[in-house]
Amino acid sequence: MKVCPVILAGGQSRRMGRDKALLQLPGGQTLLQRAQSLLSSLHAAAGVEFLPPLVSGNRPSGIADSEPVRGPLGGLHAVAEHLRREQIACDALLAIPVDMPLLGAEQLEKLCAEGVGSGEGALCFGRCYLPLWLRLDESSRDCLQGAITPGKEASVKALVRELGGRQLEMPPGNWHINVNRPEEFAEIYGAERLL
Repeated sequence: MKVCPVILAGGQSRRMGRDKALLQLPGGQTLLQRAQSLLSSLHAAAGVEFLPPLVSGNRPSGIADSEPVRGPLGGLHAVAEHLRREQIACDALLAIPVDMPLLGAEQLEKLCAEGVGSGEGALCFGRCYLPLWLRLDESSRDCLQGAITPGKEASVKALVRELGGRQLEMPPGNWHINVNRPEEFAEIYGAERLL
């Protein structure tokens, strides 16, 4: 099974006031670089081949979101269309948000193992809809196409529901914390990191 890791980095970062993907962490890595390192470090389960990670978003080496105002679904749709257009064989996406700096390989490898072992269209942890395992088939592609259509609910929660996905038990820890605002970033890394 070929799995494409995806970093969702196409948001407008309005609440942060600047591009979250470029926020610098202790040690000098940006949030985007940290996410790329994390995805590149994953160990593939038997029968799984990880493709090189892709980045959604209008940035160097990124895939511009199909519909920038449709949130993560715009990024997922853009990546799915990129893979189809470039004729890159892919069976599933393993998508993470760029703004989840405490997310670790353990959670992603568990999500991937569950995804490979099940025939379900989408998997996430509890009410945390990202990270997301998304089987890439005609059904999910149709759902993504519909989700970027104006007037449709554009949420990962709605996508998981529409695909009959499953919410796995939440692993312990604070790995799921997002940094959407300067104070959230400062709470984890200290106020001086935003200067």
